[in-house]
Amino acid sequence: MKMRLKDETLFALGLLSTSASIIIKTFFKLSYMNFSISDFLEGLFVGLSLVLNLTYLVRLRRAKGQDMDVVPLGEHGRRKAVP
Repeated sequence: MKMRLKDETLFALGLLSTSASIIIKTFFKLSYMNFSISDFLEGLFVGLSLVLNLTYLVRLRRAKGQDMDVVPLGEHGRRKAVP
């Protein structure tokens, strides 16, 4: 059985990692042997927030699509006219 995070948890973790990257960028400047640790951590948290927030949006769209009537695509990827 897969263990999945709830959608709200994904969104909250995405927001926390975004705020952590902003705080690191603003207040911390760490480097070791000419390698910027703060830039590495900032990039790590930005990437994590992108993945978590996009996953949340995809799940939200799928959940909304199940609740609503989805209009199928016609020829050439265009929506069919609904009478």
